[in-house]
Amino acid sequence: MFEQLSDRTSSIVFIVLTLTISLGTANIAGGLILAISPLLVVLAMLLVITREGYSRPGWRRLGMGRLGLRTWPLAVATTAGVCLLATAGAVVLGFGRFSAPQGDWVQSVIALSITGPILAFAEEIGWRGYLQPRLAFLGERSAMLVVGLVWIAWHLPYILLTPYYHSEGTRSLVLLLFGGSVIAFSFLFGYLRVLSGSVWPVVLAHFAHNATFALLLEYAVSTEQPVVVREYLAGDTGLFVLAGTAACALAIGISRSVPVPARG
Repeated sequence: MFEQLSDRTSSIVFIVLTLTISLGTANIAGGLILAISPLLVVLAMLLVITREGYSRPGWRRLGMGRLGLRTWPLAVATTAGVCLLATAGAVVLGFGRFSAPQGDWVQSVIALSITGPILAFAEEIGWRGYLQPRLAFLGERSAMLVVGLVWIAWHLPYILLTPYYHSEGTRSLVLLLFGGSVIAFSFLFGYLRVLSGSVWPVVLAHFAHNATFALLLEYAVSTEQPVVVREYLAGDTGLFVLAGTAACALAIGISRSVPVPARG
């Protein structure tokens, strides 16, 4: 259709399409269409709108051609590690206690191991695979901030129009923590994308975060204050997760700006 679209225009079209699908499908199939909408829009952009997908360079920009294995430990440490520390912090403060896993936790681990990477890929191929590289004209950090703001907006219909996601607790506080955490994750994941030149470490980081907090809080921690633990402190975007993720992103950002001494 429009084979000569600039990165700026392609970014705008991608954002408009993704947010439109999010708003229109939040209540359809439990939000499944919304969840995979970044992937669907990437395919539409590459195969229909810009037709970049009919050449190798079009796919190469998505960052799928290399694994980026050197950054995988960092991806896990800054996500699963932060979730573990956040949960431990809530326990140390007396808001819960660690307990032996009970119930159908084995089935949950198996299900998460299958669906989790797929859903993480469906998001990240859009945010860090397609959109972030095309926002490079804004500068590295500005691109990460814009991706984060779009990511927040994409989630809002699912939060505000359905009972499935962040439906407990004081809405204003939950949204504040959510917004701050998403921006922190956008910088952390954005740096992983830049450092590795690959989308796969970001997919791993996204999956590691989702799986770790979900399994820990559902099966390894008992609490009489579930809203405090799961929404405000150690859940998906709780205060401890926000602080830990922001600290990791800041540390990576600072390390990248420190000059490396010349050898010899």
